[in-house]
Amino acid sequence: MGTMPPQELMRQWRLEKISVEMATGHILQNLTKIQTAIDAINIILYNLHADVDSLIAHTGMKPNPKSKKKPLKKD
Repeated sequence: MGTMPPQELMRQWRLEKISVEMATGHILQNLTKIQTAIDAINIILYNLHADVDSLIAHTGMKPNPKSKKKPLKKD
């Protein structure tokens, strides 16, 4: 049986159709999938930053300074 999506897991739990052990197993499987996705995204982001830095160096452009946005003024 595959991993149950969180919404379905919650529905099954509310209807008392799954045990604590089964819910815990699905939660761990979902957590593992999420962590794997985060790790992959971080690698992609790191590579993207490297590509941008390489392009900036290649073209001689100056990078934009990293600054905080000014907070919105309340009237």
